[in-house]
Order: sequence, then C-alpha cells, then structure tokens
Amino acid sequence: MSGGWESGHYQACSVARRLPLQEPYRWDSVASASRIAMKVRYSMLPYWYTLFANASLYGSPPIRALFYEFPDEPELFGIDNQCLVGRDILITPVLTPNASTVDGIFPGCGRNIGRDWYTHSVVDTTAGANSTLDAPLGHINVYIRDGSAMLLHAQPDYTTAETRAGPYSLLVSQASDGYAFGTAYVDDGESVPPTPHMTLTFRARKGKLTIAAVGNYDVEQKLEIVTVLGARSRQPREVKLNGKKADS
Repeated sequence: MSGGWESGHYQACSVARRLPLQEPYRWDSVASASRIAMKVRYSMLPYWYTLFANASLYGSPPIRALFYEFPDEPELFGIDNQCLVGRDILITPVLTPNASTVDGIFPGCGRNIGRDWYTHSVVDTTAGANSTLDAPLGHINVYIRDGSAMLLHAQPDYTTAETRAGPYSLLVSQASDGYAFGTAYVDDGESVPPTPHMTLTFRARKGKLTIAAVGNYDVEQKLEIVTVLGARSRQPREVKLNGKKADS
C-alpha cells in the first residue's frame, strides 16, 4: 500500500525511544479514525493489487496526478494537493492543521459524476473550479469516479490473509449513460510471478452487468455483494443471473 494519504497513517508511531508513546489506541478519536481507514484500506486491496499488477505489466502508475487521466484540462496541471488512485478513486486530503473543510477540484469539466466513497451520494461540485468539501477530524475524503467498476473485499478482517479468504463485493458506479467498466487481476497473492492468475473484466450497460474471466487461476471466494450506483430511480422488476431469475 502506498500513497501519501495512507502511508503516513501506517508508519511506525514512535521512531525514537525519546519520543512519547503515540500508539493510535491511546486516543479514542485516533483509534476510531484508524479503524475506519484500515477498513477502507483492506476493502480496497483487490483494487490496489490490480493497480500494482498493471504497473508491473504495462508501466501504468498506481497513484496519478489528475492531469494524467485528464490531459486536456490545463487547470489540472498545477494541482499537487489531490491525487488519483488508479483511474477511479480521487483523494482530496486535508493538508492544513485544524481545518474542517478542504477545497478540491473534480476533473472532467462537469461531464463526470463524483460519488462519496462512504455514503455513495453524488457530490455537488463546480465544473472546472474548486469545491469546498466537509472534512471533519479523522475523515479522509475519498471519491468514486463514475463509469467505474471495482472488485473489493466484502468483509475486511483482522489480517490481510483473513480478509482475502472472505467473499468479494463489486462496486459499480454508472456514468450518466449507464456505462461502467473495470478490471481485476487475481492470483494467490503470495507466489512470485509468473503464476496462475485470472483477469476479470466488468462491463455495465443498458441495465446489464457482464463479467468475463480470462486465465487459469481458480478463484474460490464468492462474489457476495453487487452494488450498482447511478441506476434509475425506478426499482428493477427482476434481476437475472446467467439468464435465470435471481432470488432477492
């Protein structure tokens, strides 16, 4: 795991014996913020794993400047207080002490819809300009890009091994036209490549979600939860899996 918004949180608490003890559990507010951040971190592990696999295979950076994904927006060239994790996660950290809000720009010139990671609600933003966002103490501002589909761990556990053994979830954030796309690279998480692996491709369009698998790795964990954001306000009449009606 890397990235300024998380790496500092997971560094050793005391780097010298002369410093006072700083374990997170010594303060209730810090302990609570730590639990929330670690839950997000563990749930995102399949997404991070895919990013690092793509970095190894194709050279694409896991953490990106905003202009990397939006090179036609010159207002993003000087942005150094926000970053993208892959193409689908926007981080807007608080860098000023004692601040309760933070200013951040949402790229896409108003074409994209940003959704809050925690609530899944659409964020009210100003196209091409900074928006002021709530940032209470202990909160990390994380946003989901529309048109994305991310494989996640459904039940973050005490360790990464226990988390990997649990079921998956799929988070689909549809664009305004109903389209979403994403991939996931899955292997045993321990062996040195080249090893058996599976690449999953997720596509959503016109009320239909398809998952295609290519590879020679047997994924034992089940896909337990599928969350689709941006669906029309009308409830779906039925849900089908492989052409058969799925139980609710």
